Amino acid sequence: MKKLKISRWAAVLILPALILAPLAAAAADEALLTGRQFLAEQQYDQAYEVLTEAFRADPGHAEINFLLGRAAFETGRTEEAVMAYERVLLQNPEAGRVKLELARAYMRLGSREMARQYFQEVLATDPPEAVWQNIQRFLAAMDEAEKRHFVNGLVTVGLGHDDNVNTFPTDDTVQLNGLLVDLEGEKDSDWLLSTNLVVNHIYRPRPHSPWTWKTSFTNYNAFHESINDMDVNLFGLSTGPTWRRDRLQLQGAVSYSHIDLGFDRYLAMAGIGGGATWIISPRWAVNADLELRDKEYYQNDDRDSTNTAFNLGPVLSFGGNRLSLAAGYENEDAEADHYSYQRRSLTLRYDGQLPREFNFFAAVRYQETDYDDPAPLFEQSREDDSRHYRFGVSRVIWHSADFRRNLAGQLSYAHTDADSNVALY
Repeated sequence: MKKLKISRWAAVLILPALILAPLAAAAADEALLTGRQFLAEQQYDQAYEVLTEAFRADPGHAEINFLLGRAAFETGRTEEAVMAYERVLLQNPEAGRVKLELARAYMRLGSREMARQYFQEVLATDPPEAVWQNIQRFLAAMDEAEKRHFVNGLVTVGLGHDDNVNTFPTDDTVQLNGLLVDLEGEKDSDWLLSTNLVVNHIYRPRPHSPWTWKTSFTNYNAFHESINDMDVNLFGLSTGPTWRRDRLQLQGAVSYSHIDLGFDRYLAMAGIGGGATWIISPRWAVNADLELRDKEYYQNDDRDSTNTAFNLGPVLSFGGNRLSLAAGYENEDAEADHYSYQRRSLTLRYDGQLPREFNFFAAVRYQETDYDDPAPLFEQSREDDSRHYRFGVSRVIWHSADFRRNLAGQLSYAHTDADSNVALY
């Protein structure tokens, strides 16, 4: 009788388990299918929730653990992704795809030696060419991340046409103290060749440091075909620290630039400034910058001035598109008050992608300037407003195998409408 009683209790305990086990497995399989679909649609948060439930129902399921690792990685739960991938490797130590994902996770965590180990294990299996190239890119990225010094540069060459090189007034008769005066000269047009060289050096004291130090050198030249006294040569140098953490970046710099006009010394500027970028969400960011500059005009001491400029605006990114808006304010305090001004501006720019790897941009800028005092010989203070329009297309024509060097072409058009209450301007 005792044996019969034990058998009955065993049946009471075992039978529910035998009934529930297939139900749990079925629920896990259904959650697996749903999670796989969410991953395919890049709905990572939903995939993580569903696959977590599937894992609780069947913790030993290899595919559930692998997909859970992917969902955890894409939602920023990198430590959970590592644990999920490690559970798969316990069952199948030779799973190359899992090792690749595990190496990526260790890269994000900053464990480069562990990441290298798993990458090397996959390379030892002689993977397909595409996989081999991806691993080489990851290894190169890790080598780059461990470097302290980074140097990059940009060279551009452009051809343009200006239909009013000397900005000659549209009206060749102006009023000076109530008298009409005819101006000598005429509106001239000319072709120009422009070149621009930018070289950047970035120093990072140690890997993962939030601090870097950036130094930039710029040389811009504009050579006219006929009117050489309007040729421009600019040399600029700036240097300063940058701090980046999570969604916030702060930067500061001191700068100096020198401009020659017609190969004569024209302007020197020394400045100090700072900027900030706050990433509110994957789509939204806000940029702000402030700069204080001291200007010295070699040919007109009355124009020597202190200039303060501030800009603020949001940036919206969606897909391959970017829309930015910037509001600006500038104040120039010159030696002579008729050169002092307050300037306000509003700029809207769109950057987007076109078929066949072309890129498109369009920008419009409105600017108004109010001068403090009337200029000599004029009865009223000068007030200007202008509208600048620019748009164009560009495309990378060639790039090196490591994507470090490329050749791009751009075709753009710029148009400016300017008005002033003083006819001379």
